[in-house]
Amino acid sequence: MFLKYFQTMKLTDKRFLIWIIMIAIMPFMMGVFTGLVLCNTFSELFHYQNIELFLLWEIIYLSGGLLSYHKLYDLNWIQCAFLCWGIVCPLLLCSSFIWAGIRIHNGFSGLAYFVVSCISWGVSIVPLMAGSWLYKRYFVI
Repeated sequence: MFLKYFQTMKLTDKRFLIWIIMIAIMPFMMGVFTGLVLCNTFSELFHYQNIELFLLWEIIYLSGGLLSYHKLYDLNWIQCAFLCWGIVCPLLLCSSFIWAGIRIHNGFSGLAYFVVSCISWGVSIVPLMAGSWLYKRYFVI
């Protein structure tokens, strides 16, 4: 069954690449929202010591996009967005909590990064829904 799942994904399919690119943009949207929440410390997210969190978001959203691509054609755009978002949820919460525990030694700063990560993930459903609507409208026949 697992092999059959990956046989349906073709790397030459432009629709697959467009879906992955759209999903890869989600961590940037999370970064923009984080910058709006933190107001004056937007550039802090992209410092070398915090780039790990951004890369973590990127890896998790790409894995969620890969896992949800197979069901993309069977579901409508709202269900597709919530499927990808639901796959990302446990991965993001657990890995952000682990990252904040390992990387941040000050308890309050670690909690702040974890909460900002969770809030950014929660708001990321809006661009994900918009992206899945555009994808279903223009690329799915």
